[in-house]
Amino acid sequence: MKTLILITAGLLSVNAFACPDLTGSYIDKNGESIILSQKGCEEVSVLSRPLTHTLLLDNQFTVVQDDQEVRAMGRGAFAGEELVLEVKVQYKKDPGIPSIFLPVRAVNKYSQTASGDLMEKSTIYNASNGVLTNTKATYRRANQ
Repeated sequence: MKTLILITAGLLSVNAFACPDLTGSYIDKNGESIILSQKGCEEVSVLSRPLTHTLLLDNQFTVVQDDQEVRAMGRGAFAGEELVLEVKVQYKKDPGIPSIFLPVRAVNKYSQTASGDLMEKSTIYNASNGVLTNTKATYRRANQ
């Protein structure tokens, strides 16, 4: 009996750290696509025109873009069943937009619906941490 309890506890602890596999190609109602390629719970690549980002899912910021205009840092991690990706942007040139309207941080949360489609919840923030916009989109799993 003691062995059964230990085995059950071990299986439950493994499942507690498991993450959903969101790998796949998805299309929204406007024909826009997103492709997720996931390596276990450790890494994800996101292809969403025009950019591709690969992030270690260690919740640590890394450079995802660095050019003449912006430097963007991204991080990712699973929070339960949701893949949470965050990007912070530092502008190198004045974009000519009042700071109250200037997006400096975006948080995208991805989860799988019961039918296997991809749900994306996005929030974009300004420098004062004010919410500029919230969106929610469902991407239908493309035929494999």
